[in-house]
Amino acid sequence: MIKNIGKTIIKVKLEDERFELPEEIERKIEEFWKQCKAENSNLWNGELMCVGECKRKGNQIEITCKKSNYAHYLYDERIELTKEYACSSLVAGCLLETSDNYYIVGELAENTSFPHCMQISGGSADNEDIKDGEIDIFNTIIRECQEELNINLQDKNQVEHFEIKYICLPSETVHTYILFAKGKLNMTKAQMQEYYEQYLKYLKDNNLEVEFGRIHFIKRDKTTEELEKFENPKREYLKSLLEIDSKEKQIEQAER
Repeated sequence: MIKNIGKTIIKVKLEDERFELPEEIERKIEEFWKQCKAENSNLWNGELMCVGECKRKGNQIEITCKKSNYAHYLYDERIELTKEYACSSLVAGCLLETSDNYYIVGELAENTSFPHCMQISGGSADNEDIKDGEIDIFNTIIRECQEELNINLQDKNQVEHFEIKYICLPSETVHTYILFAKGKLNMTKAQMQEYYEQYLKYLKDNNLEVEFGRIHFIKRDKTTEELEKFENPKREYLKSLLEIDSKEKQIEQAER
């Protein structure tokens, strides 16, 4: 379920302890991870933040996390654990819209854990985002957008504005908490396509990690029809996120 949380203060605290799992589950995750690494040697079992509690108090959302790792997350996503042991990871991303009203959707590269899957720019909060016992979720969003698209969300020449606007709460099958920012680019679809192709060439020429093998543009007022054209796997949230933002823009325009 995706909700609009615009103008809400987000506080993310990190408890100084790891997410504990029974030995039998740890063993299964370890065996699963060995198999994943055998299939894709590029995978890395880094630390990530696992949500223990998420509550709203007035105009503030408070999220409390413990540390887990990517193997736990991937096992839960592909095999699925019970709610008690699920890896409710904390993810953040940015839905970018071009100046001529196209959403930017990335297609994950072959070297990733979900090749050709379509999603917006984003990723898990990690140790780079920890400051004084709190997780700077804005840093997560800014870092991921820079790494994946070479877009600096703090550069007014590139991005008109951005703000955290939506939250996606866990479902029965996907246990992740996702915070979505919305950003408006100062580039058209054509300009962004050319800009990204240059960035992709730079990454390949320098043997650097490519996260998006390509990017796609979805017309804001035709999200459902345009997404249906793609046979690629898609993140569970993608259709709902684009639809809710598109509908809100239509309402804004009607009220002007």
